[in-house]
Amino acid sequence: MKPSDWVQNNVTFPDGPMAGQFVRLFEFQKEPLDIITNPKIRKVVLQSSAQLLKTTVMLNAAMYFMAVDPSNMAVASSTGKEVKLMKTGKFDNVVQRSPVLNRLLTDKNNKSFSNNVDQTQLVDGTFLYWLNLNAASTLRGKTIKRLFLDEISNVEEGDEGNPLRLAEQRAATFTDGLVMCASTPKLPDDLICTEYQLSDQRKYFVTCPHCNHEHTLEWENVRFEFKQINNGKRALPDEDTARLVCPECEHEITEAERARIVKHGRWIATNPEVKDVAGFHISRLYSPITTIKKLVQSFAVAHYEFNLQSFYNNDLGLPYDDQMNQEIDSLLLENLREEFDVKSIPDDALAITMGIDQQLDRLECTTLAWSENHVWVVDHRSFFSPDCTKYTAKAYQELEAYVNADFRTVSGRKIKVLCAFVDSSNGNASNTIYRFCAGKKLFRAIKGSSSTTSDLFKESRTGGHNLLVLNVNEGKTTVRRLLNGALSEEADQLPLQLHFSSTLPDDYFDQLTSEELKRKGDSLRWIIKKGIKRNETLDCLNYAMIAMNYCLSRVGFKDLRIYKSNQTNDKYNENKPESRTTTRRKSNWLGKK
Repeated sequence: MKPSDWVQNNVTFPDGPMAGQFVRLFEFQKEPLDIITNPKIRKVVLQSSAQLLKTTVMLNAAMYFMAVDPSNMAVASSTGKEVKLMKTGKFDNVVQRSPVLNRLLTDKNNKSFSNNVDQTQLVDGTFLYWLNLNAASTLRGKTIKRLFLDEISNVEEGDEGNPLRLAEQRAATFTDGLVMCASTPKLPDDLICTEYQLSDQRKYFVTCPHCNHEHTLEWENVRFEFKQINNGKRALPDEDTARLVCPECEHEITEAERARIVKHGRWIATNPEVKDVAGFHISRLYSPITTIKKLVQSFAVAHYEFNLQSFYNNDLGLPYDDQMNQEIDSLLLENLREEFDVKSIPDDALAITMGIDQQLDRLECTTLAWSENHVWVVDHRSFFSPDCTKYTAKAYQELEAYVNADFRTVSGRKIKVLCAFVDSSNGNASNTIYRFCAGKKLFRAIKGSSSTTSDLFKESRTGGHNLLVLNVNEGKTTVRRLLNGALSEEADQLPLQLHFSSTLPDDYFDQLTSEELKRKGDSLRWIIKKGIKRNETLDCLNYAMIAMNYCLSRVGFKDLRIYKSNQTNDKYNENKPESRTTTRRKSNWLGKK
């Protein structure tokens, strides 16, 4: 019996709307599963969009071997959390529902057997290990015939080398060993892309119902019109015009036809010279449980949020390089300078926020003015003192005086500073920053979070101090997107546009591009480039931008516009006698009493 047939007769869905029902595999899921019994294949590579091929095939393959040809096996993923989720959320649920599988496992309550979160013992004495690929120690001392490695694109090379290669060594002593690795790709040079390129590169071909042309389903063959939004300032894909066409005859393939041709499609190796590594790539264009319209909706959201990487990775199963790490011509950056500064702030600005970075001998400060659609970097300056770890350093008094000064637009209208974020991450100066910010309305102590998935900002009382913890990694990604947008041909059409003063320091842009996006563990993080020493302007801009978002979470643009209007009226009526009115007490965020 083929593995795919065995699975459909013995395995049930662990969760979702079909939980408890026998698994019914899509046609394109069968060959990647059946190939595990081919003695000529030593490795299977699955490059796929999310929730379509990877985990389904891997866990079903492991369960098939448990029942038909047991041996020591391992299931591994990029983090301990992901491994635990696979074991408790999927594997354990399936096994408990399957009489065939359940009787293969030893009693987890019997202490004579070795069952825990890291291993499952079978009644025949073999083990199924649950491993963390980013923890090399979990791979040592184990002889494993078959390995199933999930989300390898999130794996980081450590001191002991490539974790994928370390895992593969566990099965190297077996002539009939098998390694199956899978992942949703992220960047062009990540592990799953490399593994797929080294395979026979199978793609799923379908036949046009009109001209019989055999082809793969590609995003380039999805057509749609654009619709105007924001009074014509932007255009987004219109999902109501979405259609899939044959690349040969331009026939418009309906949803019913798409489902039919996918069911009768076939895998073809496009790199047949490779004989022992089978690689499979599939995207949601083949999914029977989605539609072309829904895919265009997903693309429209990604397009609007300037986050195409998510769409390419999760929907198309393809890597995406959105030029985050592209070297930018310094001349192009210098051309972004405009004729405004902190003493002549553009008149449309509604408020000011600041970001401050503490260094040993200075405080660096970036000043932003902003409105709904524009952010102006109006100033970056330094306040020097011999030792800024001390509260008595004069730099703090000079900074406070600067933040509390009057700021005006080119027309003379006062513009309010809403908040100044001061970094307290330097352990030698943390208490100094806490003390400096305490009791001051405009200053907030901040600290960067190590997490790349946390909220952009959140309140914290760590150590009894009031501070904000920032997702600085997400903030820097936003800064880089805005910078890339400012250099693009669509600069004038972006929903948020970044502008730079002509008075910024000479090395401002060098520091602004001083970091690059690198994989670290299961995430992408901004780290300073080799040979670069200064990145303060990037940090300060990042803090000031997050400060803007923080303020907007407390007071909206509507109130800021009202405040601006009142300030403008006051400017022309400042000589009129003050009229006494009784008003309800309101928030003092905008200077209201």
